[in-house]
Amino acid sequence: MISYIETIHQENDKVFVRAVVEDVVLAYPQTMQDPAEYAPAMCEATFYMNEEETLPEDEDDLMFYLENLDLDWKVVDDY
Repeated sequence: MISYIETIHQENDKVFVRAVVEDVVLAYPQTMQDPAEYAPAMCEATFYMNEEETLPEDEDDLMFYLENLDLDWKVVDDY
């Protein structure tokens, strides 16, 4: 789940996204008593769009659109 979109830009048919994504980094490892806990992190992803498509302008619609793409988010180490 995306909680915040930092940047998004499009170059021709490729879209670059940087956003805070929930539950992507291990915060606390699993113990005998408790399951592992995960935390949000700044991540990047790219995807291709048809030239006829446009990104939603409303932020909530944009987050919904991106979440439904099932993107391969990569954690940004230098954030």
